[in-house]
Amino acid sequence: MKQPLLICILLGLLAACAGSGNQIDPYVQKLQWLDAADPQADAEQAVRQGDLRMLGMATRSVSIPGIDASESIKYEEACGIQLIEGISDVVRSDEHLRLMQKARSYALKYNAVIKLHCQP
Repeated sequence: MKQPLLICILLGLLAACAGSGNQIDPYVQKLQWLDAADPQADAEQAVRQGDLRMLGMATRSVSIPGIDASESIKYEEACGIQLIEGISDVVRSDEHLRLMQKARSYALKYNAVIKLHCQP
């Protein structure tokens, strides 16, 4: 009677340990869309829909890639800002770093298109 119970407990522990390695960091999950994203097409679609918000990144402070820091308030007031979810001032893994770099590149290209239509 004790042996089947012990086997069940051990199998449960093994399953829990095996499952914990497969969990994806929530910050990484929020940025995975970037691997298939097209900033040019996405920005053009946003313009067609009248959404002229610039993409921002919240690290220790909020920055708008492609916009000089001295002008960021003007653009934020005139057009708005949408923060990219999953960006942090703490790099959580190599994959998170890769995706944050990709997010910055995406935002630079996206904001360049939006900037043509948003004049503070």
